[in-house]
Amino acid sequence: MGKQPQRRQPAQTRKKNTAAGRKRKPEHRSTVQGPPLVFNKGKLIPPVNKGKQRVWTASPDALVAGPRDIGTTVLDLIISSRLARGMSKRAIKRHLENGACRINGRVEKFHTASLRKGDIVEFTPPKKDRLDHDFSERNILYDRNDILAYNKPPGLPVTPTDGKIKWCLQRMLEDAVGDIYPVHRLDADTSGIVLFARTKAMATYLEECFEEHSINKQYLAIVRDHPPESGTHKSYLIRTEKSAGIERWKSGHGSDAREAITAWDVTERLGSQASLVTVSPQTGRYHQIRLHFSEMGFPLYGDALYGDRQDLIPAHRHLLHASRVIIPHPTGGKAISITCKKPADFIEAIKL
Repeated sequence: MGKQPQRRQPAQTRKKNTAAGRKRKPEHRSTVQGPPLVFNKGKLIPPVNKGKQRVWTASPDALVAGPRDIGTTVLDLIISSRLARGMSKRAIKRHLENGACRINGRVEKFHTASLRKGDIVEFTPPKKDRLDHDFSERNILYDRNDILAYNKPPGLPVTPTDGKIKWCLQRMLEDAVGDIYPVHRLDADTSGIVLFARTKAMATYLEECFEEHSINKQYLAIVRDHPPESGTHKSYLIRTEKSAGIERWKSGHGSDAREAITAWDVTERLGSQASLVTVSPQTGRYHQIRLHFSEMGFPLYGDALYGDRQDLIPAHRHLLHASRVIIPHPTGGKAISITCKKPADFIEAIKL
């Protein structure tokens, strides 16, 4: 018998030895307990919650746009004349930029937006101005061993370089308690525990602890929908934008990429629309918690930078709170554990 001809593999099963055909390393990965997370070309496909449709309910004092509200009339005029009489247009514009207005459940930030008949407009500015912050001794969580921990309210930058406004937590505390040294930071809209050192020697010690990842940090976050009960998300972050008071990051690769690891546990399912999660970042990269949950398909409520702003509950800032810090004792004693209760806007969001 002659030599049998070699069978050709079907086109769909043949491997191409080309750069385009080689399997690419994913940019990030997650390990979870519960339903698996599915990735396609490095992007996560959010799981579908069958039978649990996301339902948005308007507040009782919402405005339903009628014939006189459509056409050339712009949003800030409608708010000033119908929803917030007596409030200046400058204040309305600031509240819009901070996510205080929703149209049909979607956050609208542009004061020149026009309406259609039947649009439902909600305007819910915070009860207290975000920038109206005064020192309070009740917010001092710990002040011993040359370490000071303060419960930072949302809307207040930690240092003068962290935001567009000059007023910041560092200057407020210096006026109240004297010289302090910031050793870590939170985003302006992230609330909770911020650590300062009373001496340069303690500042050096705490900075070394952060570099060695020997300080344990925990956060609370309210995220969209239902992530798995627990898991770990890892990626490498690269900066894509930097301007005055604003930075934007994403997962990627390159010489400047920084490893970021975020672990989480679901604390409570908030109906079918949200979850309260306890987050334990293993690294301290800029925006890593907000970015990782957005990548996984569960953005933080109120996140104007990494979310799509289709928030089903009102949020005037991204709902992230530094709730616990555990520090190795500087003289070798028992570790220092500092905790911080949920802020008012977290409690209100959980009730909804």
